[in-house]
Amino acid sequence: MAFRRAPSYIAQLPSGSYQLQRGVPRGLRQAIGKAIWKGASYQSIHVAKANVPAFLAKTDLEIRRAKGEQLMPEEWMFEAVQKEPSLIKEVGTFGLVEAVAPRLDAYLDNQKTPNPEFERLYATAQVIGKGDLQTLLTTDGLLEARRLDREPAPRTFEGWVKALQAFMEFTKHPRPARATRADAVAYKNHLIKRMSRNSAKTHLAYCAGLWTTLIEKQGGGEHIFKGLPGTLDETTKTKASRAAQAKRNQSFEPSTPVDQWNGTIYLPVLKLLYFTGCRLSEVSALRGEDIHEDYIVVEWQEERSHKTANSVRDIPLHRSLIKLLEPLRKAEGHIWPSLKTTSKIRGIEVIRWGGNLSKTCKNITGLRPKDFRDRFATQLREHDFNQVNIESVMGHSALDTNSTYGGRNWDKYVQMINSVV
Repeated sequence: MAFRRAPSYIAQLPSGSYQLQRGVPRGLRQAIGKAIWKGASYQSIHVAKANVPAFLAKTDLEIRRAKGEQLMPEEWMFEAVQKEPSLIKEVGTFGLVEAVAPRLDAYLDNQKTPNPEFERLYATAQVIGKGDLQTLLTTDGLLEARRLDREPAPRTFEGWVKALQAFMEFTKHPRPARATRADAVAYKNHLIKRMSRNSAKTHLAYCAGLWTTLIEKQGGGEHIFKGLPGTLDETTKTKASRAAQAKRNQSFEPSTPVDQWNGTIYLPVLKLLYFTGCRLSEVSALRGEDIHEDYIVVEWQEERSHKTANSVRDIPLHRSLIKLLEPLRKAEGHIWPSLKTTSKIRGIEVIRWGGNLSKTCKNITGLRPKDFRDRFATQLREHDFNQVNIESVMGHSALDTNSTYGGRNWDKYVQMINSVV
């Protein structure tokens, strides 16, 4: 896909099979003795993807050795048992821990207070002994495993990266699996002091998803974020505050009437927001082919992903828009390419549409782009249109299974759009 430029670590061979491959960092090629690692080959792309995390973990250890870094005790244990499976039977779990961490005592003092670090290594050795530990994922390995499994939109991947980096920086642990439930709880408390509960909940939800992948791919361990996002659900106080605001009937009316807007070449974008209730990114990334005689198409694009699958939809054009948009139908490709901004995170190109228009929108109309959606929904409800139809034309997810059944009443959608004033 055009926006997905991260390495997949999977190469298709002439035979049709899939081989795991990874380039050796240029500065380490002499020390490692090769320019590229070539792993096992698989007949199925799905099996190849499933083996990427272990391949990355193995090559990460070689990179660290080549850099002269000291391996951690659990890495020594895992590697030793991988090379010699009978080792743990010969020395036992306790002996394996003592072999990799000879200076680590089982107790902290004469009162026989258990040493948490020894207990952690002992638990890891037990998992290794049972054969449940499949690999030792690094931060990069976990992100790559999650990406290959879920194939996220770039913005979602960006959220994962930022959430995991922030958590690892908070805990100072070298590997994700070293974090504990206490770390996760402390991090939740740290987040709610720095941001809104909703933002903190999203942050924790990203971490929870990553830990689901960690347990699945690495094998064993505790899901330290399980249930934590739900503890930050909206409080009664904020629900009551929101209800009080709703009672005041906020109107989200522009400070300047729509027929008096001027001062920007993006006037069609602002008017589309006003009369369609679209998201800013949906309008900003429109192409000439998306504008038809009396409707626009909000399609999935390689350069502009959607919030949900329900966002793919056709929207009738308000009578005030037809003449304004007629010339734009002849455009080739994106109509407003200057509204596209890009950044890169972990080799993936993250594309945003319309972010550089928000300030202009506020200055000219008095409203933020999101306010247009609030205004649009409010007007449709005031005209007593069916809630399911409102959700469909706005690209919202269906509230229940029943609302996804049945055909679409296009005439009703046209009536809804033309009711907006």
